[in-house]
Amino acid sequence: MITKLYGHVRSNSLLFYGALFGVFFFFTGLLAPELLKQGLNEVNQNLLSVFSTYYLWVGLITVIAALVILVLPLRKQRLGNEKPAYSYFSWVALLYSTGMGSGLLLRAVQEPVYYFSNAPIATTNNKITALQYTFFHWGFTPWAMYSLFGLIVAYNLYVKKTNNLLDAIVPYTKSRGKKYIATLFIVLITITGVIASLGLGTAQVVNGINYAFKVDYGNNFLLAMVILIGSIATYSALTGLNKAIKFLADLDFTFSILLMLFIALFLNFNTFFYHTAIAFYNYVIHFFEMSLSIGNYKTSENFTKDWTVFYWAFWLAWVPFTGIFIARISKGRTIKEFLITTILIPTLATVIWFSVFANSAFDIVTTIDKAQFNNVFTSLFVFLEYFPLHSLTFFIAGILVLISIINSVDSAIFVLGMISDKGNENPSKKHKLVWGFIITGTALGLTAIGTSELLNGISNLLVIMALPFSFLYGYIIFLFFKDIIAKKQVPIT
Repeated sequence: MITKLYGHVRSNSLLFYGALFGVFFFFTGLLAPELLKQGLNEVNQNLLSVFSTYYLWVGLITVIAALVILVLPLRKQRLGNEKPAYSYFSWVALLYSTGMGSGLLLRAVQEPVYYFSNAPIATTNNKITALQYTFFHWGFTPWAMYSLFGLIVAYNLYVKKTNNLLDAIVPYTKSRGKKYIATLFIVLITITGVIASLGLGTAQVVNGINYAFKVDYGNNFLLAMVILIGSIATYSALTGLNKAIKFLADLDFTFSILLMLFIALFLNFNTFFYHTAIAFYNYVIHFFEMSLSIGNYKTSENFTKDWTVFYWAFWLAWVPFTGIFIARISKGRTIKEFLITTILIPTLATVIWFSVFANSAFDIVTTIDKAQFNNVFTSLFVFLEYFPLHSLTFFIAGILVLISIINSVDSAIFVLGMISDKGNENPSKKHKLVWGFIITGTALGLTAIGTSELLNGISNLLVIMALPFSFLYGYIIFLFFKDIIAKKQVPIT
């Protein structure tokens, strides 16, 4: 079996270079973790000293581009003639679990509490400002990044009828060399984005176990869990899109709602609605200033780099596989329906999610030491301990984190399989199995630097890899608009 897979990798250049990328991080992380950490940090600091403002503009321009499409006649175009394959519930569930399910659990409490304790700007109400910046980092910008890429791929696949997925990603050049380089880089940044999810999510699971049972299983247990979760995700991808992937997405979405509703039972709804409404209003009204860090919303250089630029790089790293996955599950929808469902609905859901957890956390931290919520990996479990049935909610939260990670990884494996299998919308099991090995091995190497340095290491790698991809993404968006303005698109029916 191993010999056959090795031969398969040698015969497919995308699999081969993806494997080389994974092997490099696997051995460097295991054999020289300090060298890897220092190298990533040094390269990252040099890039941020030049490109921080550029990242802010990338986020803003992506949102503007999506809004422009919403007012064009093109919005009425249907993406293919078939009926939608998924109900609205399953469609949104797949969006949620693939796009940021594990991240919402990771940051549900820690991020808004951090902003509450360390306001990014001068403010008279730390709670509203904390919510406003949480909405900013998880709202319109990331979903517009995902959605616009997904729309371009879906439009080229289902409207312009390009030959396959590879042509749909980079359809505006006939140069095989340019297409190959663009596709290869999309593969590498997809690996980067998904190993970030696998590494951080697994660290949250392990730290949650350590906190719940008052133990310390150490880094070897963390590495073992990466292997276990990566293996389960690979098996899930092998079963196909309409089996385990869809089932896990529905399950994750359902129990996330139930957990949120349980926490909501203990809210002060007067302050909840007031804080949420004002924070969302301020977010929308001051979106431009927040996006560029100007005027009254000019944040410190450290905050911009550590939070906003990190997030924009994180979302950019997830754009290819999330966008392609969204395109794959959205056949039959109109462009207007596509954009609203993949940007507005997830943003509003994110606003409600963070508002429920944050407002509850604000009430708790006014009477305790806020430092209890500083650890990004344990903050959710610390928070749940202040509510009834915390043993049950610990278990549910842990399972949700596991499912979210699995769904992110299996979706990425499926998309990478589509790319390496010549754009096949139902890639072969060989391709999915190889990508499962590559992703798990790469994550294993990066996780070997240790839990305490994991977030910094992943942050640095994401910023580094996202930069060249942002140039490619901007070029693809420019050519897409050039194409539709020139009225080369299929007539609207």
